[in-house]
Amino acid sequence: MTFATNGRRRRLLGGVGLAGALALGAAVAPAQAETAPSDQLSVNLLRLLVKQGVVSQSSADELLAEAERQTAAGRAAAPMATAPPVAPGVTRIPYVPEVVKNQIRDEIRQEVMAQARSENWAQPEQIPEWTRRVSISGDLRMRDQFEVYSKSNIGPSISQPGEGLIDFAALNANGPTDINYITNPGGLPFINTRKDRYNQLSLRARLAVQAEVSDQITAKLRIATGQNNTPVSTSQIMGGGLTKKQLWLDQAYVEVRPQPWIGGAVGRMPNPFFTTDLLYDPDLNFDGGTARARIGLLPDHGVTLTGIYGAFLLDYQDGNFPANSPNKMGVKTKWMFGGQGYLEWANDRFDWRAGAAFYQFQYDRGLLSEPCYLYTGVRECSTDFTRPAFMQKGNTLFLIRNVVPDPSLAEGLAPNPQYAGLLFDYDILNLTTEFDLKLSARRSLVLSADYVRNTAYRYRDACRYGQSGLPVNNVITVAGSDDTNVCATRAPGAPAPRFRSGPNAFMLRATYGDRAPEKLGQWSLTGGYKHIAADSMIDAYTDSDFHLGGTNAKGYFITATVGVLNGANIQARWLSAKEVSGPPLSIDVGQINLNVKF
Repeated sequence: MTFATNGRRRRLLGGVGLAGALALGAAVAPAQAETAPSDQLSVNLLRLLVKQGVVSQSSADELLAEAERQTAAGRAAAPMATAPPVAPGVTRIPYVPEVVKNQIRDEIRQEVMAQARSENWAQPEQIPEWTRRVSISGDLRMRDQFEVYSKSNIGPSISQPGEGLIDFAALNANGPTDINYITNPGGLPFINTRKDRYNQLSLRARLAVQAEVSDQITAKLRIATGQNNTPVSTSQIMGGGLTKKQLWLDQAYVEVRPQPWIGGAVGRMPNPFFTTDLLYDPDLNFDGGTARARIGLLPDHGVTLTGIYGAFLLDYQDGNFPANSPNKMGVKTKWMFGGQGYLEWANDRFDWRAGAAFYQFQYDRGLLSEPCYLYTGVRECSTDFTRPAFMQKGNTLFLIRNVVPDPSLAEGLAPNPQYAGLLFDYDILNLTTEFDLKLSARRSLVLSADYVRNTAYRYRDACRYGQSGLPVNNVITVAGSDDTNVCATRAPGAPAPRFRSGPNAFMLRATYGDRAPEKLGQWSLTGGYKHIAADSMIDAYTDSDFHLGGTNAKGYFITATVGVLNGANIQARWLSAKEVSGPPLSIDVGQINLNVKF
């Protein structure tokens, strides 16, 4: 391997000047000859490089020849001087100053070390080339959580021992569930509304691998813990008899960048949109594909415009539905389509972003089935697939099965196994802005505002199915009455239950302190307020910590983060929320987190 080009050799000798050239020119034997070591530093160094294969023999010969020519030219140009005759058997060696020798040595050392690092001379063929394109990262979080419920929340009492909030997520997950209390006494699932829970220990572990396949393609993979396959949490409860903990495929996607200003991704990816945790939980990932374009509107002033479009698969209908019938239903796939544009303005004093997005959820609303004759042996009703694949709580629901009672049984004695579905459509408008004021090299003040409106919400749609598909939650009953039929026709002035919901949600948040408190002495404080009406967004994908997930919640949150060691911090959070409307449900959540990144 040739160590350097001729021009590079000249740079090595540039610091030597005429004295170095004379030293090389005075070599007593050609470099290719295996003679005794020379007293000249430059010649000895050159021979050593040839012997180690750093410099080829031909390159060494050229370098010596060039040095001799420069020496001859220097002698011709210099004033003629008569040197004392040299005695027989004596070789005259010009003096090379010590500073010149040191300079030669340092320059050669720097050049050789730089080339050794770039070409991996230290361990040739022991480190595969592909490892330079693969990186590994991850994080660990240990959490202690406290859940505190108000004693004024809805719950069982002496006068009404069955009073409570039905857990419709469990009803669907374990369903169909018979809701007839005569044929299934005490069989309905209810959520906890009054029992506090302390010291709930959990962990989160995530490990990510990123491969730079080429300058235009990046592949990313991440695995994470999780109590189950819920889309909004990767926390794993500890304990369980010291059983092993589960790992899930959390992300797996490919990014493509054909040009610096345009790109896209496909697979299971992190949230590609500019959002806050008002609309989507930070742990939520999306299954589908996106396209992105970014252009500079005022490049000299740091102003850019970004556009994103994505199509995401929410759920497949079983192609074999209904299983016990030769007549199959037409396949309908649930999708979420999203588009967003946001403007960025970044400079030395502040960073500001403002965006507008629209998300359309297709086929996510529940449908009332055709008359379903379960007593004949039918096991599925025509719209069972329209129930949500995952729920938290808050959205307005109705029972999607139009079950025909068994005529051979007395009235009220027929089972009624049911699923619950979403009563409203969801087309979400989202306006988001964030202003980051850079107070110093480390600290900043970040102000955020987020607004959401379900543009598909119509109050009258609560009774779209009449008496066959009544709302089963978000209903306020009249005191002393158990009437929940908000769609019945009543005489003027007669007391009636009321339906309560809404299409709007908003959040205000401020953060002050270090941008990433991961070192000792760094810190930040965050505080904010959320208001989320019941049908402003789909409850399945919201923050799972605030009000323990879902919609129909309002309240404040505060977070304090302190760096303890390089790469680690301790975080304390308090989230206090209660219902926007409907039965009282106040939940406070406290968390202490130890976060470590690598």
